[in-house]
Amino acid sequence: MSIPAGGIYAVLGANGAGKTTLLRSVLGLAPHDGSIEFDGNSIGEISTFRRARKGIALVPEGRRLFPDFSVAENLRIGAINRPPSPDVEEDMENICGMFPVLRTRFNQRASTLSGGEGQMLAIGRALMSRPKLLLLDEPSAGLMPKVVREIFEMIRTIPQQGKTVLLVEQNARKALSVADHVAVLEVGRIVLEGPVSELRDDPRIKAAYLGG
Repeated sequence: MSIPAGGIYAVLGANGAGKTTLLRSVLGLAPHDGSIEFDGNSIGEISTFRRARKGIALVPEGRRLFPDFSVAENLRIGAINRPPSPDVEEDMENICGMFPVLRTRFNQRASTLSGGEGQMLAIGRALMSRPKLLLLDEPSAGLMPKVVREIFEMIRTIPQQGKTVLLVEQNARKALSVADHVAVLEVGRIVLEGPVSELRDDPRIKAAYLGG
């Protein structure tokens, strides 16, 4: 798999195909065979911490927020590896511009947020690290359709910030609506890969993921 810089690369597959394991492997949270390169350098042997410092951030399925911390504190945790500077507060303001509801919840505990608000916070927290590569694991899971639309409209804009997105998503229709490239994973192997513009109408994808 080769992920082009500056776009959105979607990975589709049934439950158990290995999608989450793929993301965890990139960040060093799961064992893997073969090699992993990032920015032209091998990272397969270095720690998760060092991979994160190189510019990789994960928004895990289920969000994994710090429930007793406020929205502001959760965002600041995302910048924990950055030196203190006015840029951190500026980035927090920018993220509240992307997700205005977070500004209104700034001092609330994360445990009081709705599912959609929590997902916005989880994405914002990851963006606070200023990643080059953002890994998104099932960002639509458990959310109302209206909120899913809002989340994916925001995801569509992330490459405009000079970032690359690796998106794992069960909602194939939504994934294909924002992605530039797509891969289909079956039991840990890529069985189909290419530009979305070429594969959106592929009968194999339509039959398996788009209802025929």
